Amino acid sequence: MAVFGLYIAFEGYRLGLGTLHKPKAGFLVFWVGMILASLSIALFIKTFSPPVGKKKDLWKGVRWTAGLKVIGALLVYVLIFKWLGFILSTTLLLLFLFKALEPHRWATAFLFSIVTTILCYLIFGVFLELQFPEGVLKVIYRQF
Repeated sequence: MAVFGLYIAFEGYRLGLGTLHKPKAGFLVFWVGMILASLSIALFIKTFSPPVGKKKDLWKGVRWTAGLKVIGALLVYVLIFKWLGFILSTTLLLLFLFKALEPHRWATAFLFSIVTTILCYLIFGVFLELQFPEGVLKVIYRQF
């Protein structure tokens, strides 16, 4: 990453830096590249420096099954998204996540799933006018 940052800085320098009060096209590009290179070098040095104090086990307490459940649920979500449509597939995904990962009561999981799906639909479907697949609910949609 440091080499990439230096390359970005070089290209910014070639565009011309200008001054602080009259920057040219490469001014921001140059400084972003320098910051990227500096942070990359600092991270590299920190990675190989000896640890201060007691070393802690990085993987201790990781819930691998939860991660696999999320990956599986997202794969199923992608497969059923067009067929069931946004509302049903998103509600089912959220219901599964609320029940499988952090077990909540059915009423709570159902309520959170429905409210979250409705809010997402209002924000993205109504206000931002994104088109979602209707899925199996298209018969109901066409009646309104």
